[in-house]
Amino acid sequence: MDDEIKSKHPRAILNELKWKEGMDINECTIEYIHRGLPGNTKTIPGEYVKEIGHSFFTLFPDTMIPYHRILQIKYKGKTIYTKAEKLLIFNAHGKNSEKG
Repeated sequence: MDDEIKSKHPRAILNELKWKEGMDINECTIEYIHRGLPGNTKTIPGEYVKEIGHSFFTLFPDTMIPYHRILQIKYKGKTIYTKAEKLLIFNAHGKNSEKG
């Protein structure tokens, strides 16, 4: 079984997990921006994914989430995607801290 993810974009990753032999979308979790919740993020299991569309993925029953809101995808506990747009904050001491 080859469980290496070759895709880089969230839509392609989800399709790969769903359709590639030996992969199982039910073994993934997806963290995405969900305004209004504490921390403005929500993590859902892959089994909630109803449809993988062109610009959105759809959760049961009918919630549409645009791909640009995905922050992280994990497969079998391993991070396979992290959104690249993290802001680096430089403090007065020249140290970096990440803010996503």
